[in-house]
Parts: sequence; structure tokens; C-alpha cells
Amino acid sequence: MFWYLNKKLVFLFFLMLFFELLTIFALTRLNSLEIFFRGDGRDYQNLANDLINHQTFAITSQPPFLPTSFRTPIYPFWLAFIYLIFQSYNAAIFIGAAIFVLSAPIVYLIGKEIFPEKIAFLSAVIFAVEPWTLFQAGFIAAEQIFMPIFLFSVYLFCLYLKYGKTSNLHWSSFLLAIAALIRPIALYFIAILIFLAFILEFKKSFWRSLKVSTLAFLMFIAVLSPWFIRNKFVLGTWQFSSASGLSVFNDYFMLERYLGRIDSKEDIYEKAKQLTGASNDIEAITTVENSKKLSDFAVKGILSYPYAFLTMHFLEGVPLFLVGNSYSNILFDLGLANRGLKIFLFLFWPFVILLAVWGIYRKFRNNKHDLLLWLLVLWILYFSFLTASARDVSRYKLAINAPLFMLAVFGFYKIKNYFFGYVPDS
Repeated sequence: MFWYLNKKLVFLFFLMLFFELLTIFALTRLNSLEIFFRGDGRDYQNLANDLINHQTFAITSQPPFLPTSFRTPIYPFWLAFIYLIFQSYNAAIFIGAAIFVLSAPIVYLIGKEIFPEKIAFLSAVIFAVEPWTLFQAGFIAAEQIFMPIFLFSVYLFCLYLKYGKTSNLHWSSFLLAIAALIRPIALYFIAILIFLAFILEFKKSFWRSLKVSTLAFLMFIAVLSPWFIRNKFVLGTWQFSSASGLSVFNDYFMLERYLGRIDSKEDIYEKAKQLTGASNDIEAITTVENSKKLSDFAVKGILSYPYAFLTMHFLEGVPLFLVGNSYSNILFDLGLANRGLKIFLFLFWPFVILLAVWGIYRKFRNNKHDLLLWLLVLWILYFSFLTASARDVSRYKLAINAPLFMLAVFGFYKIKNYFFGYVPDS
């Protein structure tokens, strides 16, 4: 009975799981399991180790283990929990990947609320087998549990926009706060939820609009407040994450490069060490004091050239972010050098973006007041603008794969409509 009622959800789960495990197996055979701990993986492992062994939230692997670094807490605690059960972080590779798999069925659920079912299903299939999604799934990084929680928050918000049940909005706000405690990049996404909720409720009355949106925001803040209070009492700062300083500084660094004020070969970490007087990369970018130094310096620099900053993001950063990919990294790690495959992967994202733009145009032509469509557009713009200057393009782009694929498939069917038959707009 369960299979009959939910066969597409189950199919998407096992489809993505199969290709994820296949990718993990291939990477392991060529590089060993250690490949999944590179990058942020070591930092998260250090955080989990220090939680277990020293009961402190420190990112360093050497003493003194002081709580001066404060990545958001849920993923390190998640890793520590897995280690305490299995006595190995290797288990987190596979357990995290299995949780990440839930993303594909949720993409289908979101798509069904906005598009015809076949478009929702095909979008979810593409999401499930997209190369970077499969590649990233096994890595010890917060995306493993961030993606399904964030997507489920969006799904509940879609239900709210479509049916007007405020409990879905409140649960969406609650889950979005959980997602922000996994990855700070979701923190300001609440503004989109509140904005669209305000517009939806305004049709009934201004005071209802104000009450509903304010309550949703307060629920969001209530979930985050223990973390903010902890940071203030333990570290003397209201900063959400020590990595936020580097994020703002990276925007400033890219602006300086855009203006031609620094050499293209200059390293951001070396620049950070110069400004903070730190002796190593970790100290330069993760301690409370240095994170604030970088953030304050960067904000001052950006505010000196606001027009250039916006121009850099919207005219250069966002387009490159949307069409860019890191597929060469996948091919390198898998030991592949097929020229035809490289050309296909190179053309994949430009093709998707063109179809998505067409899909947005056709959707807006049908109903420019559709709040669900506005959600998809604002979702894409939010992450694109916020991470346009990011160094790890494909990892950050995971957060907008779902709306891009939905709109691209819709755009494809609208083009197909001209030749083979009618495709409904709703």
C-alpha cells in the first residue's frame, strides 16, 4: 500500500541513493575514504573531536582548546553523535548521504505544488542525478543534512502560500531556523518568507498581515536565540558564525580584484593574515576578534564603492555563478578524461539557465501575481547574489538546483509545446 501511494517518492529516493553510493564507491576506490574529509571536513571533524574530548566548541586540533571559533552548532553535534555511536567518522559519510537523498523526494513535493506532476517528477529526477549533487553527498560538510531540512522548510511554505494555513508558515519558519543553525547562508532567507507572507495576508487585512508575519519571524528568532545568547555570554559577540567574517571579506576581496586594486594571484588568506596579524589561516579567519576585524574592514571597503559592488554581483558575479560548475574536479577525482563528456558537462548549466529564463518568462506571462513563482525567483536570486563571489561555486549552487531545474523543465515543455502539443501553465 505504501509503495502504491508513494511510488514516485520511493523511486526518487532509491534512484538518488543508488547513484550516490555508486559515486562514493568510485571515489573511494580511486582515492580512499579520506577524500571525503578534505576542505571543511577537517574543521568539522576537529569541532566534533573537541566536543567529545574537551566539551568545548573549538575548531583547532591542538591545545589550548578554547571556544573562540563558532561555526554553527548542529552539524558538529551531529558528527559527534555519530562518532559516539559508531566510533568512526566514516559512518557519517554514508549516513549523511542517506539523509541527503531525502532532498530528491522533497523537490518532487515542492514541484507538485507549483507545476504539473510530470514536470515536478522530471525536475526531481534531474536533481537526483546531477553530477555535483552526487559528488557532494558523501563529503563531510553541512550540506548533508542542510539540504533536506531547508527544502522541507520551503515545501511547507509552498503549502502555506497555496492553501493559506498559517501553521505551515510557522513550521516553515521553525525549520528554516534549524537550517540556519546548520548553514548560516540560510539566515536571511527568512526575509523572503516574511515578505511573501505579508503580501498574501494583506489581501485580508493589514493587521492580520502584520500579525501573521511578525509571529513567523518571532518563531524563527526564538529558535536562534539560544545560539545568539551563547555567543554573547561565552564569546562576547552577537556574530552568528565566525565564518561570516570571511564571507564578507571575500566579497570585499573580489571587489578589490574587480576594481583592479589587487593582483589576480593574491591569496585571500594571506591578505587576511596581514590585516589581523594572525600566524596561520585558521586563526586569521575563525577567532572572534579576527572575524570581526575582517568583517568591519570589508564592510567599510564595500560601502566606499556600493555601485561597483552591485555591478560586480549582478552583471558579472551572478551570471558566472549560475552557469559555472566544478565538474572538472569530479572528472579529475574520478580519473576521467573523456572529451565528449567534458563538452556535455560544460554546456549543461548554460542550457539549464536558458531554459529556466524562458520558463520564468512564460510563467510570468501567465500570471505575474503568482506568489509561488515569486518564491522560486527570489529563492534563486537570494543564493545567487549572496554567494556569487564564492570560491566553491557548485557547492553553494546546490541550494538553487531545485528551482532552476523546475523552471528549466517547464521552459523545455513550453518550447516543446510549439511542436508537439499543449502543456498547462499551472
